[in-house]
Amino acid sequence: MQNLILRGTVRAQFAVWCRGRLGRGWQPLLLVSLLGAGILLAASVQAAAPAVSPATEGLGTGEGEVSGTKVVITELKRASATLTLKFTIYNNANAELNVGGRFNAPDYKDNGGRSFSGIHLIDSVAKKKYFVAADSDGNCLCSEHVDDLKPNTQLSLWAKFPAPADNVQKITVQIPHFIPVDDASIR
Repeated sequence: MQNLILRGTVRAQFAVWCRGRLGRGWQPLLLVSLLGAGILLAASVQAAAPAVSPATEGLGTGEGEVSGTKVVITELKRASATLTLKFTIYNNANAELNVGGRFNAPDYKDNGGRSFSGIHLIDSVAKKKYFVAADSDGNCLCSEHVDDLKPNTQLSLWAKFPAPADNVQKITVQIPHFIPVDDASIR
């Protein structure tokens, strides 16, 4: 370890100086001091973790009710009779974002209350509201069993809906506890 810290004549001069100031046993003291400084530095770097920022604004964004939270719509893709919504939630708040029971709807199988079945699509021109599709057992076709979102993290999620009419090119995405994202383009 000494050779990693000090090399050549500098090492010898430092050793003489330490013996004069610290007496015998200075090497373990120096090692402990350097290790302690490294631990403190690592702790301060970890404590100052940067906020997660969206790489792009996607098809639209909505601020959350909880300060520091945001949703970005990343994709609205039509495929035959369904439309798939993909989105990312960013939690730049100082606390976890609780998912339990906040984003699910009562019309689906419970599955622990950690689904995103409460999302809606709204076609304001035709005045229609689209609900998340479900399988024959009542499970939502959406992200389920989602854990709470820790501070300064992000989570990519999805939900499937019945496809709106072919002439509908833009739609409003309504995710509970976020400002609705208007005019998101369907591809």
